[in-house]
This record gives sequence, structure tokens and C-alpha cells, in this order.
Amino acid sequence: MRNYSFRPLTEADLPLMRRWLDTAHVKVWWPDADKQLALMQQDMNKSSIDMWVVSLINQPFAYIHDHDARAFDMPQYADLPQGTRVMATFVGDTNFMGQGHSAGYIDARVRDMRLRYPMVAVGPNTTDTRAISIYRQAGFMNRRLASTRDGRLVQVMTHL
Repeated sequence: MRNYSFRPLTEADLPLMRRWLDTAHVKVWWPDADKQLALMQQDMNKSSIDMWVVSLINQPFAYIHDHDARAFDMPQYADLPQGTRVMATFVGDTNFMGQGHSAGYIDARVRDMRLRYPMVAVGPNTTDTRAISIYRQAGFMNRRLASTRDGRLVQVMTHL
């Protein structure tokens, strides 16, 4: 197991987030960097969401956030038990792709979250087979297909 570290996202990290959000592999699933950055900045000091920069040996390479399943009126999570946390993430630094880091840091974060929360859920787009595979490697199981507010179909997965 690798020693991943998680530190809270700060204003100083926004230029790094911009660079990552502008990379082709992130843009596919996290489009509109301006909108994403505005949301990050807006949510940064909210107690309902935890936002993290993921590092390995002091090298930041990914972003991850989690929030209460009911915090943002997301219908795809409405049936989940009270206290469930929803997670979303991306690897920003391409040098860390294809080496098992995604499943590794997701697993590390989930293990910490499970000390405080009854369930952790994710909702990758059904066409994002790579993310679905990574979440499975990190211990998530398919729960059901569901529609989001904007009509996208996602694969709701939970880690029990």
C-alpha cells in the first residue's frame, strides 16, 4: 500500500486545479473549467463538503471531494441511507495515470471515511467504463442505474 496524503483544498491550489481541469482526460468528465473552478471556490468553506488535494511523496496529483448524499439535491442518491457520503475525483497529473494510483488513493480515502460514515457512494457516467472499473477495484459494488437532474445516466455504486 502506498502512503497517499490528503490535504484540504485552498485558494492557493486553484491555479493547479485550473491546469488539471484544462487537460484533455479531465475535460471529458469535468467540462467547463471556469464553472468547475467557481464551484470549488464557492464550496471551499462549506461544512457540507470536504475537498482534498491528493499527493504521493509530497507530489500533488489528484483531486477528490466528498459530501453528504443529500447536500446538493442529487436524485440519484435519494434512496441511500442517512449519513451516506458521495465521492467524486480525478487524477490531474498524467504521470500518475495507469499505475493503480486511482484505486489506491480512493481505497485509502474510503477506509478513513468508513470510520465516520455508514456508506460511501459514487455515480460515474455509465459510459465511463474506466472509472467504473477503478471504483470496483477500490471495493465499490454496482447498486443501480439512475438519472441525474440533467438527465444523464449514472451507475450508482456503493462501498459497504
